[in-house]
Formats: sequence, C-alpha cells, structure tokens
Amino acid sequence: MARFLSIALRVTACVAAFSWLPESVQAEEGQSSIPPAVDVLAAEAAGQVEVRFIPNDSRSAQVLVANRDARPLTLRLPAAFAGVPVAAQMGMGGMGMGGMGGQTGFGGAQTVGGGGMQGPVGGPGQPGGAFGAGGGAFCWVAREVYGVHDPRWLAFREWMTWHAPAWLQEVYATYGEEAADWLRSRPAARAGLRLLMDRAVATAAPAATTSQLRVMPTLTHTAPFTVPAGKSVTLRVPLVCLEYGLKEPTPRMAYRLAPLADFSQDPRLAVLLGGLASGHLSQPVAQAAAWHVSSGRTWEQLAAEVVKGAGAAPDRAVFSAADLQAARQAVEIATRVTSASRSSENGPSPSSSN
Repeated sequence: MARFLSIALRVTACVAAFSWLPESVQAEEGQSSIPPAVDVLAAEAAGQVEVRFIPNDSRSAQVLVANRDARPLTLRLPAAFAGVPVAAQMGMGGMGMGGMGGQTGFGGAQTVGGGGMQGPVGGPGQPGGAFGAGGGAFCWVAREVYGVHDPRWLAFREWMTWHAPAWLQEVYATYGEEAADWLRSRPAARAGLRLLMDRAVATAAPAATTSQLRVMPTLTHTAPFTVPAGKSVTLRVPLVCLEYGLKEPTPRMAYRLAPLADFSQDPRLAVLLGGLASGHLSQPVAQAAAWHVSSGRTWEQLAAEVVKGAGAAPDRAVFSAADLQAARQAVEIATRVTSASRSSENGPSPSSSN
C-alpha cells in the first residue's frame, strides 16, 4: 500500500508541479537527474538489448525488446524506422494489397516503415493489449482519471507525448501503470488529478479543427518505455509498405528493425511515418502517401488500385477519394515542413526565384 501511495503521489506531484509552472519556466524544465531514454537501435548496437521485428503484415508489426543488461533500461523506438527483410532477394513480386494480392513472384520481400509512438503491449506473463495507432498504452493514468470513453484522455496523451518535458515523460512512463492501479479505487484522488491534467493540457497549442489535416512535423522523440533487467516487452507498431509490388510480409519472414535512413534519404517519409504513428494519419492515407513518395506511384495509379472481388463480387478500390485527397495534402505538408527545415539549416538562399 505504501509503495502504491508513493508511486501515485510521485506521478501526481510531477503533473501538478509542471501544470502550475509559468510557461516561460516550463520551456526550461528539460533537465533532470533521470537518465534519458536510449534509442533502441543504439542499445542494440551496444549489446544491451536484443531486438526482434515480427511483421504481422504490411500494416502492423510487433517489436520484441529483451533487456540483456544487469539494470532496468528506459528506451525509445526511433521516431521513424524501417523493417528490412534479412534475406532480401532481387526481383519483383506481387504485393499482398490492392489488386496484386498474394502472388509471390520472384520472392522479393518488401521493406516496411513505421514510427515509434506505441506503448508496451505485454511482457513475460502479461497479456498483450490491443492498441490503435498513437500509443494508447502510454496513458494508463489518463485513461483511469478520465475514463476510456472521455476524449480528454486522448488530449492528455497528446500533451504528454508532444508538449511535456522529457523528465516528466520518464517519470510518467516508469510509474504511470502502477499509479493508475492505485487511483482505480480512489475517486477523490482521481478528481483532484483530473483538475491538474486539465490545466496541463490547456498549456498546449490549440488543436487543429476537424477540417484540417494534422501531420506532426519531424519528430524528435517518442514515448519512452522501461524494460526491467532480464525481462522483455513487446510493442505493437503501425506500418506501411515502402516498396510497391514486392511480397507481403508474414510473421514467418525474417525481418530486422533498421534506421529509416538505411532505406531512404527522403525526409518526407519520416514526417509521414510520424503522422501514422501518432494517429494523425490513418493507415490507408499514410500508405498512399508513402507509395507516392518512396515508390513513385502517381495519384492516378493509386486511384486505380483495386482489390479483386471473389467470384461475381465487384472489385473494390484500395483507396477512397477521401484517402487520396488526405494523402496528397499530407505529402504537401511533409514537403513544406522538410523544405522549411532545410532552409533554416542552410540559411537564406542567395536567390528566391524558385
């Protein structure tokens, strides 16, 4: 009981302290004695963890992270990454999506891409949860405080992911699940924390209207997660295919997690995959945008993609008109964001004729 109380008070105190800080001070509260989260790929290269990338298909995968270190590790998935077939073969094959479903062709497996916003699905002896894009497992406390049917928990999740300082994210990721357990039977504590969470969310920039497509600019960090020493966690991540026409992944295929830059140097892909991971882009929208950017598919070609109907059933379009419209807008935003970023890094150009 004392431990649960300590954990709950720690999370509550952190949210409370930050929510009442002046905005000018909040911006400076990025330093903490808590060790920063380490990129999973860097930890793998250092021999601290073993990482397995298991694609369910071209739409989602599970990332298994086993801690080989003697101490707990706080980690992050890359903001955008690639899932690369280990034994990639030359040649083109059919794609298990659209009108090409199922053929194996020459056996070439596709590279897939995703973004690391997901929270833990389950570890040893823990049941896996079913979470949509955007990291639902990261917000145990918010879901407990607001209830799963109150959209305010989503607003707090977004605030915690994009606006909270790193030190608060680390505390929330480390103690949040146990704090939620303690809060479950304490309505008065939940009500008090709800007021503090409302205040914290109010410090964030106003959300876009429903008529606006929201794509996050290039992501700098993702939701942290902690792996106890000698244990492992499983994370579920959304994906898109990055190579049109190649073979659909299955769990039996050997894949590895890799930096997105190993596959493509186009910075627009990172923006689009961040939009998928954060839930700002649906999977069909992100897929159409990714194929346009990484495989050079025209919007006309994407509009013509169909799923062949069985028997006398009519063919069905892979992408709706609304999907394609949103995908075009997403690519335009990604282009604008990355162009602005390059311009700021390089300084003003000598000529603005273009």
